[in-house]
Amino acid sequence: MRKPIVKLISKSLIALYHPGLLFQRFWYNVRMIVSDFLYRFGYFNYPERVYFIAGMALGGTTLVKNLMARIPGIYTRKMPMPSHIKYNQDFCDSGFKYMPKYGNALYKTHLNPSKENVACIKRNGVRKILVVYRDFRDVAVSRYYRLVEFPKPKEAFDFVDYKALGREKALTHSVEIVSGEFVDWLRGWKAAAKSDPDNYLFVRFKELKSDTFEMFKKILDFYGLKFTDDEVKGMIGKAKARPDAKLNMMAAEILPDGYATNLRSGKIGTWKNEMSDTQKQRAKELLGEALIEFGFEKDLNW
Repeated sequence: MRKPIVKLISKSLIALYHPGLLFQRFWYNVRMIVSDFLYRFGYFNYPERVYFIAGMALGGTTLVKNLMARIPGIYTRKMPMPSHIKYNQDFCDSGFKYMPKYGNALYKTHLNPSKENVACIKRNGVRKILVVYRDFRDVAVSRYYRLVEFPKPKEAFDFVDYKALGREKALTHSVEIVSGEFVDWLRGWKAAAKSDPDNYLFVRFKELKSDTFEMFKKILDFYGLKFTDDEVKGMIGKAKARPDAKLNMMAAEILPDGYATNLRSGKIGTWKNEMSDTQKQRAKELLGEALIEFGFEKDLNW
């Protein structure tokens, strides 16, 4: 992790050259305070107060969060937790420290589906959970590019230098990681949802991208939120991000979490052109059954 002083200098420089980002953050906070105040008088009193996203890492979670953050009266909140808990995609009670007594809160996570994590968020008011996921092959490609551009800290237990490893070995390594951790993650959430299916909604990134309007309406219906078609289209328009990962990551240093994004390309099926024949075969060996299990493929003939 970057040291606080380095992070502060970085944010200061970005704010200096892009003051509009700072204004967006300021205005977002002002509207959040006003919204929380008006909540006491019946404004934005939706059926749910807590909107919790448990998304697959690099699986389109940010897009769902950005859409949800454009709903009037719903704002992202800080999630202060010990670094080791947050790094391992777990959760604890302190993550809800800034959950307002009056107002609505949006949380975007890559939460692991352990019994302890589910119990934690449930006892803190989370009733409905959005689970966002994506074709494992596209995730492997996105993960490769992310770690080349933004590697994990060298002191991290799972650090791998993808630049030094080279594209062929690094992308193959990414496929191997996804076939274990990411498949287990999705299976875990599917198992958790069996005991309470009405309070889980699984959002597939491909469907979200191919028909954002219909999928977003499905999400809104899941939470009992009613808006006109024009209002829904307006929210979608505001949630669009630049198709440039570096610019998005830079802006995210200043923007409120509700507007920040780490989008690289967001394209569907990039693995077809990005993977070598050897990597595709490795993906078939490691991911073939899971791709069929979750409806990404009908068989192994791909």
